[in-house]
Amino acid sequence: MKLNNILKVAVLAALVIVPVSCQSKKKKAAEEAARIAAEEAARQKAAEEEAARLAARTFELSENVTAVASETVADGAEAYRQALAEAKKATAYGADSFAVPTAGLLYADEMCCISNDAKETLKEFLDVWNATDKKAVILIEAYSNDGTKAAPEGCSKADYNKAIAVERANLVRAWLYANQVPARNVKVAENPRKADGDQKRVNVSIQ
Repeated sequence: MKLNNILKVAVLAALVIVPVSCQSKKKKAAEEAARIAAEEAARQKAAEEEAARLAARTFELSENVTAVASETVADGAEAYRQALAEAKKATAYGADSFAVPTAGLLYADEMCCISNDAKETLKEFLDVWNATDKKAVILIEAYSNDGTKAAPEGCSKADYNKAIAVERANLVRAWLYANQVPARNVKVAENPRKADGDQKRVNVSIQ
């Protein structure tokens, strides 16, 4: 009789243990799945943050960067600063070359001196050149036209304005020399270019 009772208790205990054991395994499996999911989410977040960090890096000038010519021409210091900012945004991080915008210097009638705004523009241009490998040639191109004012006696309007344009270019070259740019890195266009309309200008660019 006692034996039968013992067997019954053992059977009932086994029936209770089996469900408890299954529930415990399910709980552990659920906890493991949750842990794996949390780790995967953390890895995904870290990967996204790293991708965002890499994408946010911006181009920086350095002595390993080569200066190359750009088609952009910006007249005046403020416009030139904006052109530089846009050019940097458009340059991939880690690039080994940088397209330097052309610096446009504007002049009043018959004026040759370098204005304060022109000096600021040249400084911006030169800062870029100095930050690169300094191997690029700086090209100075003066523009002239037939002019609207009378030329000195014995001189045509065209020749008079050409002489003024040449003087402007030479003064820009002298400014570059005075600011430590080697002569081998400066080139003045042999002849002034024909101005578009009545605008008086000198363009300074990378050749």
